Amino acid sequence: MIDLATYFLIGLIAALLGSMTGLGGGFVAVPALYYLGLPPPTAIAVSKVMVFANSGASTYRYSRAIKLPTKLYLSVITLMIPTAYLGAYLVVVIPQRLLIIVVGLVLLAGSLRIILSEGEKKVEKIGSRMSSRKTYFFGAISGSIAGVIAGLTGLGGGIVNVPAFIYLLNLDIHTAVSLSMACILPSSFSSVIRHIIDGIILWRAAVPLSAGALFGGWIGPRISLRLSRRKLRKVVGTIIAVAVLRILLQAILRV
Repeated sequence: MIDLATYFLIGLIAALLGSMTGLGGGFVAVPALYYLGLPPPTAIAVSKVMVFANSGASTYRYSRAIKLPTKLYLSVITLMIPTAYLGAYLVVVIPQRLLIIVVGLVLLAGSLRIILSEGEKKVEKIGSRMSSRKTYFFGAISGSIAGVIAGLTGLGGGIVNVPAFIYLLNLDIHTAVSLSMACILPSSFSSVIRHIIDGIILWRAAVPLSAGALFGGWIGPRISLRLSRRKLRKVVGTIIAVAVLRILLQAILRV
């Protein structure tokens, strides 16, 4: 019972922070599961089940307040779904250190830019600064990179998508967060399928973790939507920076 309560609490906290920021929650769940003694591939697989549950609950909540840019959404997930599956497969195949370090440094720079940016960003319509073709192209590129990183690390992919949505696609922070969670839903399902095939999901951890995530994914969007754009940008940037630093330290210190 203690183990079940612990997993439930981890899922609740991870999903609450993950759904508020559009990151999914894996940045909390994965290190917590490491600490509890799960081997890395299992921790990543269990985290991905939790992220799937969180993204389902939070996407429903956000959809009631923010209209999803459907065409942009489709351009992102078209490549994010197969690359998430590929990343999940690569978890048990290739060393991850160099890739994670390179990508992590880029993401750290992006998170610092979000934190240090002054004032509120003027909200513009999607594609107002670029053609629709370029908008959807950059959306597809963001999705493909996010999928691989999500599959490899157990994160939701929002750690790549949120900065890209803000700076490449010119979305306001609330739309970026809600779109990120919607994109995480199908891509995390793709990764879960791969992990089921590999047989590395520990269900006695994944089930209570996901139960907690359903509650966190329901509450997080409500908090996020009540924050001003300026405050939410600071929260998102800070949490991305913390998550990326955790990934970098893990990759650098791994023997």
